[in-house]
Amino acid sequence: MDNRGQGALEYLLLIGGAVLIATIVLLIIIGSTGQTNTIISDNLNTFKNQVVINGA
Repeated sequence: MDNRGQGALEYLLLIGGAVLIATIVLLIIIGSTGQTNTIISDNLNTFKNQVVINGA
């Protein structure tokens, strides 16, 4: 039996879990500063403006 594929998949799942946890921690840290709504709304407005400008 070849277990290299299983090992690679487990490694990728561990990396994915670490990224997910890091993202959650980062969001909690940003949220605790009280600037989350400003950052999100600025990014959303920028995205909307780009969509309108590009005609999509």
